[in-house]
This record gives sequence, C-alpha cells and structure tokens, in this order.
Amino acid sequence: MKSLLKIVLGLAVIIVLLLVLAGFLLPVIYDKEDLKAAIASRVHEQTGRELQIDGELDFSVFPWLAVEVNDLSLGNAPGFGDQPQARIGRARAGVALVPLFRKQISVDEITLDGLNLVLAVNAKGQNNWDDLAAGGAAEDAPSSETGMFSSGRVAGVNVRDAFVEYNDIKAGTHYRLSDFSLQTGALGDGKAVPLKLEALLENVATETRARVELAATTAVDLEAERYSLSDFELALALEAADQSQTVRILAPQVEMDLAAQTLQLQTYAIELADLRARGGLTASNIMDDPKFAGTLDAAEFSPAKLMRALNMEAPETSDPEVLQRASVSTRFAGDSRQLVLEDMTLQLDQSRLTGGLSVRNFDNPRIGFTLGVDEIDLDRYLAPADTASTSDDIVMPQQELQGHDVQGQLKAGVLHLAGLTFNDAEVSVAISNGKLRLNPLTAGFYGGRYSGDIALDGSGADPVITLDEKIDSITFQRLVADLVETESLSGTAQGHVRLTGRGKTSNEVLGNLHGDLGLTLTEGALEGINIWYEIRRGLALYKGLPAPEPEPARTVFSRMKLAGTVKDGVVNASELTGELPFLTVRGNGAVNLVQSEVNLGLVAEVRSSPELAGDPLGSELRGKKLPFRVSGPLDAPALSLDWEALLKGEATDLLLDKLGLGQKKSQAEGAGDAAEEEPQKDALEETAKGALFDLLRGKDKDKDKDDGGG
Repeated sequence: MKSLLKIVLGLAVIIVLLLVLAGFLLPVIYDKEDLKAAIASRVHEQTGRELQIDGELDFSVFPWLAVEVNDLSLGNAPGFGDQPQARIGRARAGVALVPLFRKQISVDEITLDGLNLVLAVNAKGQNNWDDLAAGGAAEDAPSSETGMFSSGRVAGVNVRDAFVEYNDIKAGTHYRLSDFSLQTGALGDGKAVPLKLEALLENVATETRARVELAATTAVDLEAERYSLSDFELALALEAADQSQTVRILAPQVEMDLAAQTLQLQTYAIELADLRARGGLTASNIMDDPKFAGTLDAAEFSPAKLMRALNMEAPETSDPEVLQRASVSTRFAGDSRQLVLEDMTLQLDQSRLTGGLSVRNFDNPRIGFTLGVDEIDLDRYLAPADTASTSDDIVMPQQELQGHDVQGQLKAGVLHLAGLTFNDAEVSVAISNGKLRLNPLTAGFYGGRYSGDIALDGSGADPVITLDEKIDSITFQRLVADLVETESLSGTAQGHVRLTGRGKTSNEVLGNLHGDLGLTLTEGALEGINIWYEIRRGLALYKGLPAPEPEPARTVFSRMKLAGTVKDGVVNASELTGELPFLTVRGNGAVNLVQSEVNLGLVAEVRSSPELAGDPLGSELRGKKLPFRVSGPLDAPALSLDWEALLKGEATDLLLDKLGLGQKKSQAEGAGDAAEEEPQKDALEETAKGALFDLLRGKDKDKDKDDGGG
C-alpha cells in the first residue's frame, strides 16, 4: 500500500509539475510538438525514463493555468521489459492564476482517465518504481524557508477506468485492481465533502475476486496533512464461481494524520454472513512501517456458515451439531511482519478457550500459543465413521510437518479423545524442521496419572515415531469400558511403553516396532470366565465324572503382570504371571501386532489351600500344574487346556508308577516348597528316562539271547 500510494502520488506530482511547466512555457514556445519534446526531455532528466505523448496537448492561461494531455505513456525501469510502466488516456489539471501571485495554490479538478499502471518485483527482489521515488529527490526538494507557496484547495479528484497490476515474482503474489474510479468534492478547505471509490480487486494466484465499494464524507486539511472520514463504509463483495458474499466494514469516524503517520478508528464494525464484530483500531508509522493495535469482539455466529460464505468447505464431522456456535473477544497488535492475539476468549460450541496466539514473520511463519480449555470432546470434530478412511493402513504424516515452526502449550480441564477421557491435561507442542514433539504430556487418567513423551520425526526418508508413556494407579475397568464398551477386566493398573517404529504407513511402523513394555494389575477381576471352574470342569470331563455346579463367570486375582520386549512388531512376553485363588499362573509367548494374533503358553499351578478339602476335584488337583493356551485373534482370543501337554504329563506319571518311582514323585510333591519342586521333578524325570532306557535295553538283551539260543 505504501509503495502504491507513493507511485500514484509521484505520478500525480509529475503531471501537475508538467502542466505548470507547460503553462509557463506556452507564451514562449507555442508549437505543441516542441512543447511535448520539452516535457519529455525534462522527465528524462528527472527520472531516466522515456515519456511519450501521442495525443493532443491543449492548454489555457487565464483564469486557469491549465493543461490537458491525451495518450501519455511512461517507460519501464531497465530489466522490466519494453512495455510502458504507466499509460494515461487523458489527464487534465489546472491552477488558478491570480492566487499564485499571493503564493497560494488553488487547483482545479484533477481528472485522470484510463490510467494503466504496472508495478513489478522480479525474482531478485528488485522493483520498477524505486528509481522514480529517488529520481531528482535531492535537487527538487522544496526549501523549508519562508516564502513557500501555501497549500490551498483542490476542486476535486475524478479518476475513471483505472487499472493497476502488482506482480511480485519473488513473493509469489499477483494482484490486479481494475475498473477503478474515484470521485471527491473540493478538498483542502476543511469542509466535509463526499468521497466515493469503486474497483474490482483480483488475486490472480488464487483466482479470487472482490468488488470494492467505499463511501464516506471526508474533510481534508492539505497543509496539515490531516484527513477525516465520517460515515465510512467499505463493502467487499467476494466473488466465487457460484456465489457472491459481501463483507462490510463500517466506522463512524476515521482520523488519519500523514504528518504524524497515525490512523485511528475509535469504533468499527464488520459484517459477514451472520458474523457481527465490533472493536477499535489505532495505527502508527503508517507510511514507513505500519504498526497497529486494537480490539475485536464478535457476538455469537456460526463458523460453518462463515466458512461457506468465504467459499471454504466446512469439514464433515462425526457430530453434525458442532461448528454451529462461536463467539470471540480479543486484543490484537502487529505490523507487516507479525500478528499477536492477547486476552483471547473463544466460545466454540460448548467449549470455552482462553489464552493467546502469535504469528511472527509472515514470510516464514513462526506460530506460538498458550491456550486453555475447560472441556472439549475432540471426537465430535473428527470425520464421521462412514466417511473416514476404511483402510487399516494409515499414511504417516510427513509432508504435513514440513515448513512449520510451532511452539505452544495447551491445558485442558477435561479432554475427550479416541473415546478416552483425560483430566487436567497439559501438553507442550513443538514442530520444527519436520519434527513434532509432545513433551511434557501429563494428565489425570481414570483415577490415576498418565505421562508421556511422543515424537514424530518426518525429516528423513521415512517417518520415525517414538513413544515413552507411563500410567500409574488407573482404574482399569473404566479404561476398558471406554475402549471396547465392556467391563471385562478390572483392577488398578500401572505400566509403561517405550517403543520406536519407522515407516511411511502405520503397518510399516508396526512391522518395524521395537522396544519394551510392561503392565501390572492388582486386586482385579476377569469377567466372563471362571478359570478355576473351567479347570475343574475339564478334569471332571477327563475323568468321566459329573460336571461341578455352575459358578459365576468371574475370575478374581490379586496380581497380574506382563513384561516383554518388542521386535519387528512382535511382543515377546518374557514374564507373564498371575496370582488367582488356588492358582499361580506363569507363562510366556508372543503377540503379533501386525497380524493381530496372540499365542501364549501358560501353566496354572494349583496351590494347597484348606478350602480344597471339601472339593474332591479340587483336592485331586492340589499340587498339579495344568497347561493351557491363549491363542487366536487379538480382539477375540480363545482359552483352552493344552491337552497335549496335559496327556504327556499323565503318561509320565503312569510310567513313573510302573517303574516304581511313583512314591518318590509323591514324596517330591509333598516336599511343600514350590521353589524346590521343579528341580526334584526334573531329577525324577531324568531317573524315569534312564530306567526306561535300561528296561528297553534289558528287553533287547533277552531278545538277543532268545535269538542266539534258537
């Protein structure tokens, strides 16, 4: 805006000076062609540009020293092509002759028809108007001494059918202002006169257009360089392919002081769709490096309607009732390089956000924020299930992280995400050089605490995700209920996950996942199955006995623990233990995260307990080690006795009895200490194997003797 204003004012000054020069030269040089040549020569001396006048040149001396020129063109700066930078179809201006003798300037209406002005910036950042602003500045600078002409009045300004193009190749911006017209009443004597402006503004890069209409009553003090606009109304009709929406900016009073370089709007209003916003604005240093500050208060409006009015597609959400209500209040400040929002309060649907936001360095934005929200359900704002991607393989964000610089903190009283609920959540967000990190990340979580450090590195050939998360003292039943809508497992949980994965998609990440994890549950229950009952029922079936009386399908436990490592997407459970009534469960196995399959081998050892005395099946199981397996799909695994291992164990017992070692085995079982049972059993099994080998050898020897004797 500053550059455009300078160039337009510069052209106007050139035209007026040329007209005054022509007026004084006319009595001496009557030939119009000679006059054109003299004017062109003078312009070339001052600017280094070629001025060409192809049309008529008319003049008058009294009472107005006036000149009218047609078909005027001004050459472009070197390196910007051969096409003229400016063309004027018709220009007319004049000054009253008599007031000049009183050192006063009274200008007749300035008329400008068919202006065509091209402003350009090349790839190196060089533009085609700096030489005009600098040319002749030193030698033509007016003296500050007394005796200067005093500013007078201008009878009016009338600009019709103007065209201005601004093309910045370096910044990638390209604008056109066409059908430009400007009419004013008499300016300079401090009286209020009407002002009207119309134009079509086009953003060539985005193919968007806006019809601009400005109306106001203006009072101008040319000598003091003060401009006052009252009843200011600016209408921007945003034109899209299939619709037009008008933005209105209203201000009862606008005060501009070019000498002090200030602008002030005590109040303003913005209207767009159902948005009604009000505030105030002040600006300083408006000609050199504008700085502004103000307030904005928007009453309740619909964000969805506003986006449609701006030709933006409103996102599909799982809850169609969101993005329907919003209001905002904030203070703002900034300049041509940055914008800062402070003391911001945003009411979005049922959520209230407060805090601040900043965008610094618009060329390479650096975004900062400190926000707090009372409660928000982010799941409501996500895409609905029927329009979300049905693929199980999700592309990891990588390009989306490039070119962003974000630093911020977010606090949430209650946060709902992925069906889970977090309380008093705090997270620090950092995005830089293609890397995202959420750390520290803490929250109250189902009666306990959650803490995490989540990182996504998209700077390399393949994205790398790193998770370091912990849970402590959470109520597991509530967590499971929110995850799978069932209360199948309860207890107090604590655990950790330390994992790293690499890949362009979620399946690739799972296939490359490695690290370790652990989970401990205490004082809980497994709903839907009674493991002790199933073991006793299985034994009855095996013995051909009647099944025991049914019992509630619930297995309580005092402690369950899982610890393991992860390699190539497979969890290897090195420690899997459980303490149940009458049972101690131990085992190991694997969970394939890529195939979503589980395969665990477990051994349930029946402990001695007085309660077993009245249970024949339980008494028979005392001291037994019963193998069973957990296998199948991860979301619906099956639990079954390992009959193969069980029958092998029974066969071993029968063999030991046949070899006369059954008593030793019974004595070993009665030794009591569980820590000593395993070595004793191993010794018995080794003895049994040796005895069996000797027995078989003995039979072979007898057979050899029979064969030899025959």
